[in-house]
Amino acid sequence: MKIPFKIRRKTVETNGEQTPEVGSPKGPTGPTRKMLLRAAVAAGLLLALMGVLIFRLAQIQLLQHGRYEKLATQQQIVQRALAARRGDIYDRTGQLMATSLKRWSVYADPSAIQNPQAVARALSAALRVNYAPLLGKLSNSDSQFAWVKRQLPDAEVDVLRRLQLPGVYVQKEYRRVYPHGRTAAQMIGFTDIDGRGLAGIELEFDGILRGMAGAEQVACDSRRRVVRGLEDTVIRLPADGYDLHLTLDAYIQAAAQEELAAAASKFSPRSAWVIVLDVPTGAILAMAVWPEFDPNSPGESSSAVQRNCPVTDIYEFGSVMKPFTIAAALEEGLVTPQTQFDCRNGAWKLGKRTVRDVHPYGMLPVTDIIAKSSNIGAAQVGLTVGATKLHNHLADFGLGEQTGISLPGEVNGLLLPASRWSYHSVISVSFGQELAVSPLAVACGFSIFANHGVLLRPYIVSHVKDIETGEVLYRAAAPQAVRRPLTEKTARQVMDMMVKVVEEGTAKIARLDEYSVAGKTGTAQLIRTEGKGYDPGHYLSSFVGIAPADDPRIVVLVAMKDPRKGGYYGGVVAAPACREIIRRTLRYLRVPARPPEKTIAEVKR
Repeated sequence: MKIPFKIRRKTVETNGEQTPEVGSPKGPTGPTRKMLLRAAVAAGLLLALMGVLIFRLAQIQLLQHGRYEKLATQQQIVQRALAARRGDIYDRTGQLMATSLKRWSVYADPSAIQNPQAVARALSAALRVNYAPLLGKLSNSDSQFAWVKRQLPDAEVDVLRRLQLPGVYVQKEYRRVYPHGRTAAQMIGFTDIDGRGLAGIELEFDGILRGMAGAEQVACDSRRRVVRGLEDTVIRLPADGYDLHLTLDAYIQAAAQEELAAAASKFSPRSAWVIVLDVPTGAILAMAVWPEFDPNSPGESSSAVQRNCPVTDIYEFGSVMKPFTIAAALEEGLVTPQTQFDCRNGAWKLGKRTVRDVHPYGMLPVTDIIAKSSNIGAAQVGLTVGATKLHNHLADFGLGEQTGISLPGEVNGLLLPASRWSYHSVISVSFGQELAVSPLAVACGFSIFANHGVLLRPYIVSHVKDIETGEVLYRAAAPQAVRRPLTEKTARQVMDMMVKVVEEGTAKIARLDEYSVAGKTGTAQLIRTEGKGYDPGHYLSSFVGIAPADDPRIVVLVAMKDPRKGGYYGGVVAAPACREIIRRTLRYLRVPARPPEKTIAEVKR
């Protein structure tokens, strides 16, 4: 260490003792110039640094205030969705077919979790979720959102809340449930976990049912934990969806499914369907598909089982189509119910082709061609009408077009232009081949006979109602007439012929004592799934019934695809189930039964 002055020793005599003397310093007595220069440089640097800091602070506070305020807000304020409640679905009597229940869903912010292993273990134990995948989600510190488990009941959420795990939150959602389970599952459909319609009415009317989610802002602390308080702001209230009221009747639907399941158990088809149509209005009262599935657990069934086949699939229905051929000839004035045709004793050879009947018949009037279901007789009637007129009438019956019902996936019928028909095409179409239609189109076609010649548009939605106000926003206008394909006289003549089918013909098993029934059986070979032609030994067995025949109220179609035991004729396989559905439905609707027939002894008295 340098000393700025020196100590000089000097001897001074003081009473004989020598004492050192401190001399005066040599040179300047204050700081040197070098020191002052260094101090000035340091002060200048300090002032410059302070100037830079002041400038930067002024820039942040004055020029970039908005940007940094926005970043701070983004870190402290989080926007979250407010779930909207999906509208309910009701049947025609007000029974709840689909509704949404409040549930809680758990999510995490991995960036706010310091010990993902501990949090994952706690969540896995409390919520019964797999530890390894959950740990993978929580360990992703770059993410700020990950679902843990969705749609929990309140009891599980209460356990979770007591744990107070950092970075783990709950959010209100809704779970779609179907109180009647499998009843009308294919028609009503189902939603995904986010409440979006995936099938059936849920899909077709998703925009009406779903509503619109709201949004809120909530404050967070430095660890991104939600802090409820004055910072909470509702940006947009959720708008709940609208309620949907159907023409479907839960009782009739359940009865149809019960009878269909019993028939399926007896005859073991690959699939089967029922349609119950209200004659005066065109409303769908029931639409059933077998096998069934549970829309509460749609993942447990295949997409094939979930198909609403009565509107999405088309088939050649065979003899069920004969009344349409006869109606065309009657409407054109080319035949009368008594006009006779030679049915060639059951075999009509046409070059390389032979048209056959199940039983040999000679001369049959048109009425008996329907009652006995003669292919040969129907073919001759069709040839009498001719390709162009027959095609035009079939199109008028709606057999080549969609019905217009509000259900997803409806297909057109396969009705080729008359210009593409050959001589043999006219023969085939006359008894239900080379013409493929949906079950719903067949039921609507039969309603023409029941409705005195008028084709009505079928419908499934009765009205739409606002959940909050109860206001009816839409009401179906019914009946909706599409056109009049037949005169009332022709419709009545065909109805009389179909009464004879049940009373004396191929569907005697469909006869009811309480109600008069008209109808037609069908037994059609199924088309090969690969290649051309028909699949021997595989049939579509069907029956369409109208009751009461003297004052029609319902049309009921029952069809079974490929029954594999107990028979395959429509009169044996489909007619019994149709009979029971008619009986149960008319009793439920309180349609008066006809008086019992009197005995001969009572008549004499």
